[in-house]
This record gives sequence, C-alpha cells and structure tokens, in this order.
Amino acid sequence: MTGKIDLIYRRLPDGVNHFEQKLVYKDRSVIVTTQQITPSEPIVVEGITVLGPNFWAIWFIFAKQWYDLGKIYNPQGEFTGYYCDIIKPMKRSGTQIEITDLFLDLWVTPDLGYQILDHDEFASAIQNGWIEPDLASQAQQALDQLISVVESTNFPPEPVKLFDLDCIVENTGLAQPDM
Repeated sequence: MTGKIDLIYRRLPDGVNHFEQKLVYKDRSVIVTTQQITPSEPIVVEGITVLGPNFWAIWFIFAKQWYDLGKIYNPQGEFTGYYCDIIKPMKRSGTQIEITDLFLDLWVTPDLGYQILDHDEFASAIQNGWIEPDLASQAQQALDQLISVVESTNFPPEPVKLFDLDCIVENTGLAQPDM
C-alpha cells in the first residue's frame, strides 16, 4: 500500500500541526504510517537516548482507542521501544486523520518496562482549564488501562507485531536508515 496521510495533530488549548506521513497499511481498526522524527526534546531512559533527532517511527493509530503507539528506531535502525500518546480517539476523513493529544504519554522499553511521561504537562493543562474534568478522567483511565496491558504482557497489540522497520523499508521504498 502506498500513499500519504495528512495527520492533523491537535494540542490543547489551541495548537494545530499538520504532518504528512507515508501510509503503510490501513483497515477499519488501525492506520499504520511511518516518518522520520525529531522530537522537541530527546527522551533518555537509563542514560540511553531512546527517542531523538532523526529517529524513525512506525505509528499505529487505532480506530476506537484512547492512545496511539509509535514503534521507535534509532538512526542506525535499532529498535528502542514504544512511545504511546494518550489521545482522543481518531477522527478519519479520506486521507486526513485528526487526533487530539491529551498530554499523558507512556514510554515502553523493549523488555516491557515503562515510564510515564509528561504528567506535569497534564497537571498543568487541568489547572489551566484546557482539559475538562471528565476528559481528564478519561485520559487518566486510558493511561491506567494501557499500563495494565503492558504489565499483563499482552503488549504490544497484535497489529504492532506485524510491522518492523526492515519490512517497511523493503515494501515501501522508504530510505534506508544509517545502518
């Protein structure tokens, strides 16, 4: 499958960004895209940069879930872990997907350890009134449920197991990482 997806990324209270991503796969339950990413700040876990400049992500945006999931690879093509955003369930229209970030994130290591990220931003968003109490409660529940899935070792979800960077490079013509 080839093509592009226009991801409309909303960040409360009024931030909107558009990201063009290469479409890898889609069905009724999941959309899979890929892109090279450079986060605003690197994520370092136990002294190792697990998400930084020029890393690759395979994104899984699930139709009815309150999270998306990035399968992350460093510039050398080595898998570093999973980045999970707590989001409102996606809205889909043609080649556009819209998600609203609810601030809470979860980093999951390859051995299923995890670290909650951006809880301070979530608390600040609540304090500033950017997230209504009901939505904040739903976001916290989504994070708690995701952690339960990780702890039960039923993680990652099945579609995530089907895609890796080598497969995507081979089947989509994506530029080879700096291996």
